[in-house]
Formats: sequence, C-alpha cells, structure tokens
Amino acid sequence: MRRYWIPNIKKTDSEVTISGDFFHHVCDVCRQGVGARFEVITEDGFALFVEVLKVGKKEALAQVLESRQIPALPKPHIHLALSLPKMSTFEAVVEKSVELGVKKIWPFFSDYSFVRTQKTVLESKSARLDKIIRGATQQSGRGDLLELGEALTLEDLLPQYQASGARGVFAYEGQGVLKPKEALAQPSKNPDDVWIFVGSEGGFSHQEVETFKNINLFPVSLGQQVLRVETACVTLLSIIKYELELF
Repeated sequence: MRRYWIPNIKKTDSEVTISGDFFHHVCDVCRQGVGARFEVITEDGFALFVEVLKVGKKEALAQVLESRQIPALPKPHIHLALSLPKMSTFEAVVEKSVELGVKKIWPFFSDYSFVRTQKTVLESKSARLDKIIRGATQQSGRGDLLELGEALTLEDLLPQYQASGARGVFAYEGQGVLKPKEALAQPSKNPDDVWIFVGSEGGFSHQEVETFKNINLFPVSLGQQVLRVETACVTLLSIIKYELELF
C-alpha cells in the first residue's frame, strides 16, 4: 500500500485536503486519482487511511476511512554517531537508519573520516537528505522523522555523549573487543538511550580508540571480516535491536 508523509496537512475527523507540492507528488507524479486509497502519515504520529473523492487543479479532497496512531519508537532510543564517509555512503546509511528505527544520527569528523573539516558539508545536501529521510519514513510507516545533527568534530561530540549518561559501543576490528551482548550489559546512568560509534572508510585511529575506552565506550566485534561503512552500520544496528528486543 502507498504511504505519504504529509506535514501540516489540512484535516478534519472525516476529510483531508492535499495541496501544494504534495498534491503534485501524490496526484501528478504518483497518479492517485478519484477512488485511489492510500495512507497519509501526519507529523503528529497518525496514519490516516483515505480514499480520494475529488481532484482539482491545485488540491485534492480525500475521505478518512480509518485512523490509527503509529507507536512511538521503543526505548532505549538508538543514536548513531558516524564518522563522515563519502556522501553516497552517508545517504545510504541515513536511509537504512530511518528504516531500522534510529532516533538520531550524529555526523562527526575523525582522523580518518572522508571529510575532515568542512562543517558546512551537510548544509549543501540538506534538501536531498531531507527527501531521503521523508521517503524512507513513508516507505517504512514510521511515525516520526529521524533527527540529523550538525557535523561536529569528535572532540565536540564526545562531551554530548558523556552528558547523556547512556551506554555506548564502537565498532572495532582490533584486539580486546567484546561481543555486542557483553558491551550492552554494562551499567549506565541513562537506560533510555544507547549510542553507536562507527568509523568511516579508514576506521578509527589508535588514539581515538584509547579515548573511547577511557570514557567507557566499549569496542565490539562484528566478525572476522572488515565491513564497509554501510554494512557495519546495518549489521550493528540489527544486532543491537535484537539484543535490546526493539522489535
């Protein structure tokens, strides 16, 4: 079934009006005419199952057949801190993070990140990233939009992690690693959040690894093979969702 994320939609208990850019997308691009049925996801976390009654030149009127509240993301909320990789890779991770229920992505610059200092790197891509987030949201039927933080240096990001009091792990292919289940069993002040740190194409430097360990970020292994960034993110997110029963 088709779903459309439409913020600020005009609605009553029985009808919704689709207008503006969303009218063009739904009725012109996707060719949803009179009699078409689909779900409209609203920014207040509801999914409205509607049937189109009338299509005009600039707006469409649809009847609300059913309404349901979309469950909020279960806790603990997952925060993905990602050392900036190539933009095509970052876009893929953003899309999959929406589908896998990540609450927020924290992009950061590290010693081996593909982009190291250009803090405006995401600003020029904001429209495209927003489109990816909204598209993945409506495809997966999620009730809220993934939050995307501004790009920070690792030095600026780590205090925010520490202040959260959450559990944290980082993907590491070196020695002394734990299984994700062991790392997640460590006590924390804040049980409502868990942070995952993943490196870019070059991984993490030795100095960064030592810094992580000193602030109780635990290194976890994802197996003998060294994974690509996007594969590591999906794998670790899936494991953590399973271990924390976030299904």
